[in-house]
Amino acid sequence: MIKKDFSDRIGEFEEVLQKIASDIASGVLFEKLPPSELLSKTEHYVTRLKDLAANTEEIMLTLKPEKTYTIKRVCQNFIQTITNFKEILLQNSPDPLANSRLAFEQLRKIVTDGSDLLFLMRDVRDDPSPLIDTILNFKKASETKGQVISIKTSEDLQPLLKHILSCVDEFRLALISLEKKVGEMKQIMRKLQEESLKMLSDKNSTQPRVHNEKKGDKGQLSLSSFKSNEGIRQHGNG
Repeated sequence: MIKKDFSDRIGEFEEVLQKIASDIASGVLFEKLPPSELLSKTEHYVTRLKDLAANTEEIMLTLKPEKTYTIKRVCQNFIQTITNFKEILLQNSPDPLANSRLAFEQLRKIVTDGSDLLFLMRDVRDDPSPLIDTILNFKKASETKGQVISIKTSEDLQPLLKHILSCVDEFRLALISLEKKVGEMKQIMRKLQEESLKMLSDKNSTQPRVHNEKKGDKGQLSLSSFKSNEGIRQHGNG
């Protein structure tokens, strides 16, 4: 049951992520939309993605506990990007379109970070921990009243457990090398995806960007300055 539920969530996550990427590529979503309009067009989708990420994190930790660090890091990065996106759009600003530009950068990052998370979801689904997979298979067979291996004594179980633990050790060593190579490939794919989305969104922008004559390009809002300004504002209110 847990595997089927996980597969269903993965399918929905991929569908919503592709919807956002498609809207960016087609120009339905672009950086010159007013913050309120950009939020109204995306809030349902990003909120659903955030919920699915939180739910699937628990499932992944159950299916593959040996990858706890990677699972938590990828999920937290993705959820934080969504949080940044919404907070930027909800912030009062004398230059709303600057907020839209910064939020749009985070929206593109949602797509790339979401792709990383989707890759991880599929990996965990297709290659769960051998021990956990065996336990789930026993549980499924028991629930469906199927044929279950009869274990009369603890000695009957020990060879099976030793074999499973040996496989886990071998997989862990292989994954250390494999994850390094996969990480390198993912960085290349991520860079290509970011550049493609940026080119498509720039192509669909029809209005010229307005520059601040006093600040110039150096005065353009950035995520770090957004967080810094937000902290100063909260301190001042305190």
